[in-house]
Amino acid sequence: MTNSFLRGKSAIVTGGASGLGHEIAISLAKRGANIAIMSLSQVNPAKLASELKYFASTDDIENTKREIESLGVKCLIFDGDVSCQEDVLRMAETSFDRFGSVDILVNNAATNCIHRILNHDNNTWKRVIDVNLYGSYLCAREILPFMIQSNWGRIISIASTNAHIGTAEYSAYAASKHGLLGFNKSLAQEVAEHQITANTISPAGIETPSGRMHLQKWAERENLQEDVMRKKYLDSYPQKRFVPAEEISALVVFLCRIEAAAINGEDIAITTGAPF
Repeated sequence: MTNSFLRGKSAIVTGGASGLGHEIAISLAKRGANIAIMSLSQVNPAKLASELKYFASTDDIENTKREIESLGVKCLIFDGDVSCQEDVLRMAETSFDRFGSVDILVNNAATNCIHRILNHDNNTWKRVIDVNLYGSYLCAREILPFMIQSNWGRIISIASTNAHIGTAEYSAYAASKHGLLGFNKSLAQEVAEHQITANTISPAGIETPSGRMHLQKWAERENLQEDVMRKKYLDSYPQKRFVPAEEISALVVFLCRIEAAAINGEDIAITTGAPF
């Protein structure tokens, strides 16, 4: 196991069965943390047509659990919705009962819907806010008492460069992620006295299954081949590459270290040098 400085601690990673969340969960497990994952695996097919979201398959979930347990730590899987208080409370209480503590929360679960404002369905717009912002609030609210009890904790929320610059047809997503930045800064001030830190990470385009779905969607909208659309994106980044999930997860791990104790209320951008 790689430098197990998190041995004896436990982490909850929302949306942790695939993509970026999977990479974060594995990275924390490699440092010795027990892992609880909430993943929404059962979805209404009609919702898939309106939400740009990569949902974890049963295989994703089972493989993630197996991989984490092979590292010598415990793993719990919760099929639930971060915007449902009952689901979040069940996850928080069960994790504490099974692990004895809940020390790290990574708010990674997210959804998106790409439409111009005049074409947006009100319920879908609200759904993006509910998952990306309200869900992060709920998870923090239900898990904080356990962190305060331990007088230690790390809350890390995945935001986006869209929170800073906005993008046409991304109004709901940009609003939810910008709200997450404000929520985090307020949260950080409230929890600092308990040796808890709260930070956000704002990546640019990420190389994940959901990132590839995003690319395919835009290629279709602009009537371009996917490889042409990919080159167009990459040409806009100084390093000519997307952000690897491994680099984001490495930052999450660092923020959990004792050396990062003074980093609180910050938003850290990972953009390969792209301005925002």
